[in-house]
Amino acid sequence: MVRAMKRLVLLLGAAALAGGACGPGRTAAATQPTPAAFDPAQSDPAALEIVDASVAALGGAEHWQAIKQLQFDVKYTMDGQLKSWYRHAWDRWNGRHNFQSADLATDDGKPGSMKWMEVFYDLFDDDAKPHATYGGKEVAREDAIRFRGDARTRLSEDGYYLTLLYKQRDPGVMLHVEGEVKDVEGTCNPGCTTVKITFDPAVGKDTWYVNYNTSTKLPEVIEKEGPQGRLGFKITDWAEAGGLRWPAKIQNIGLPGEVFEFSDIKVGDPDDRLYVPQVVGG
Repeated sequence: MVRAMKRLVLLLGAAALAGGACGPGRTAAATQPTPAAFDPAQSDPAALEIVDASVAALGGAEHWQAIKQLQFDVKYTMDGQLKSWYRHAWDRWNGRHNFQSADLATDDGKPGSMKWMEVFYDLFDDDAKPHATYGGKEVAREDAIRFRGDARTRLSEDGYYLTLLYKQRDPGVMLHVEGEVKDVEGTCNPGCTTVKITFDPAVGKDTWYVNYNTSTKLPEVIEKEGPQGRLGFKITDWAEAGGLRWPAKIQNIGLPGEVFEFSDIKVGDPDDRLYVPQVVGG
């Protein structure tokens, strides 16, 4: 559990570990205490140059640093059929998460018929009670704890695909130029430079790759190393929010029918109503 939490802190870098309470005095989202900062000496200068140029082309690092809360929907489809639908609200400033998952089997075609599971919790305090509901009714504590585990898994997966492009100067990240590629399923023309992303062992063991177009400086393919090799997704559409461009649709290169769509991307101040139980009729 400790290793999993350290990985989540790196991937989603939010708050509360670096010194206490959230509060209005915070000026930046906190990260894990070790390592405390990004170390450029652990990365290739050429890789840093590529990543920084891409972030500038996507809107600029200053917009990413200013984000306090990020909200987004994720729809997973296979061959055009909706398989899952998730909603995330990530309080980056204070380390809180609200996760909602649609129960697609309850959708009978009538407006409002589909039921949702919702859980909100503190990302870094396992002793804090998670609050969870299904269909608007509070569930038992053991179910809330299980929902919290599901929520963490989905945030680390969905959230990293969405935010990876802006998190490559996070503490513990190491960047290296892997090589050049051309014409990857219609992308990388005239070519791309591949940047390999690894991590300090204290914060994670995953290996990722991003292919950056040598002409536009924009990322075109995101890959993750897995037991069967690299799983690659090409970015086929973009959205804009908070002064930044975000992947709006990514498609599995090896299995083209598999698609993740990110929508309703919103940037703003943390909304306590998403993370604190609301008293009805009080």
